[in-house]
Amino acid sequence: MPPTNKRPPASLADLPAHTVAARSTLDIDQLRRWAEEAGQRFVLADLSACDDRKAVLRELGRAFAFPDWYGANLDALYDCLTDLAEPGSSGLVVVLDHLPRSPRFDNDQRARLLDVFRDALEPFAEVGVPLRVYYR
Repeated sequence: MPPTNKRPPASLADLPAHTVAARSTLDIDQLRRWAEEAGQRFVLADLSACDDRKAVLRELGRAFAFPDWYGANLDALYDCLTDLAEPGSSGLVVVLDHLPRSPRFDNDQRARLLDVFRDALEPFAEVGVPLRVYYR
């Protein structure tokens, strides 16, 4: 396989502005620093204690500091998330750390959760606000 000349990202600007992607080698602390340098909000959702959909959604509500009416379901997640897509906002970097893989949070539930974040990319792009979501 020929060597690639692709250099690792050196700042948030080197990463796609609207993405939902596996975090792979991206370091959480580096993402936090880059978000701060860019004046963007950084949200870390530590999901290591979650083993089912309800626990994941509750933790996301806590990490984002969603309003009291947040119902900890996928529709409410989408509504609260897209409420953050306000013109003039500097952007949002989200890390879903330790996204569970368990019998109570199977691949289908995981995919549906990530689809909510993917669906939210469009409203953010429409108002020119970056939304970057990384998971592991």
